[in-house]
Amino acid sequence: MNIEFHYYMTYLITVRAGFKPAEAEIIAYSSQYIDDNDLIYNIDQNSNHAYSNYISQTKNITRPKKNLFRIYPVFHFIPGDPLADSARRRDGKLHLLNTTPDSKNARQVLKLGLSSNNLYKIGLAIHSFADSFAHQNFVGYYDEFNLVEGIQQKLSSIFDRSVYKIGHAAAGHRPDIPHALWHDPRLCRSNSRRDNKEIFLKAAGRIFEELKKHKDPSATAADIESEKEELLADLAAAIGKKSECPELFKVNSRKRRLNCCQKLSLKKEYGAEKLKDYDPSLWFNEAVKINTGFLKIDRSCSWQRLGLDYFSKHFKFLKSCYSWKSESYQKTHWFKFQESVKEMQEEIIDLLDPVVFERLELANW
Repeated sequence: MNIEFHYYMTYLITVRAGFKPAEAEIIAYSSQYIDDNDLIYNIDQNSNHAYSNYISQTKNITRPKKNLFRIYPVFHFIPGDPLADSARRRDGKLHLLNTTPDSKNARQVLKLGLSSNNLYKIGLAIHSFADSFAHQNFVGYYDEFNLVEGIQQKLSSIFDRSVYKIGHAAAGHRPDIPHALWHDPRLCRSNSRRDNKEIFLKAAGRIFEELKKHKDPSATAADIESEKEELLADLAAAIGKKSECPELFKVNSRKRRLNCCQKLSLKKEYGAEKLKDYDPSLWFNEAVKINTGFLKIDRSCSWQRLGLDYFSKHFKFLKSCYSWKSESYQKTHWFKFQESVKEMQEEIIDLLDPVVFERLELANW
């Protein structure tokens, strides 16, 4: 899923489930920032406040660092049920790491986040759970199981074919776009048609149910169902008409959907506060100062920060280019999010180790 679901729709779902707007904003930002947290920063390295973060996404999936692959099955492709009906393939292949929607493992990850009562962890867990729907039938590892013949061939002359063996790269952005209609030729005819709107609404409904039960244990099943139907009707209207590829990338279409979500946030049942536009650099810029001297860098551009990260490893005068803005940095959203990523990654790995990872021998793990 992309920012439309992970930030904007997650906010609406969370507020509707009973969280306060300020709480929902932290949850939604965490849910989206997991995709933008793709650089390791070494901050104040020669001081008592030295700190290095973990990443929860990577820009170059073709050259992952050692032990980096674990972020995929933990945060983006939770291993599910290889025998699920939705996972039936024409070639009959099964994979222990295959992602399936609303699987037992995905539900346990969501429960793990909710039981922590940590808003950042809840956001991380919602992201992982939601992706179990959007990323179904792909594995968070380098494997030919992920190849989607016909789609990746269009770009094979430009990119190394190996990139398509990781996650849903072979299907491009199709699995992540709310209104997309597409076809997955790997699957049996009965389930090869991918209707993202239907899939995303199912994910939204399940997330709402779990959040509502968490916030209001006394809520009856009938009340939850009634409110869920109202929520899904609003989200369905925001998503709008379904579309076949390649009509997926129209900027105006996306802007309309985001505007619809922001208008919904003004309604009483969605907190009556306009949801802010998502700024991927907001939390980072509140916490960290970039000291580049004569070099100018756009702090909102992750690619420029990526370049700075590279050069700081090769030039001594850039070694200490990152520092905390305040000694109270531990109270910032960015720091709390990073600590949550570290804790959540270990907790999810511990959760999945006995049932999945211990049964495999994976390179670079």
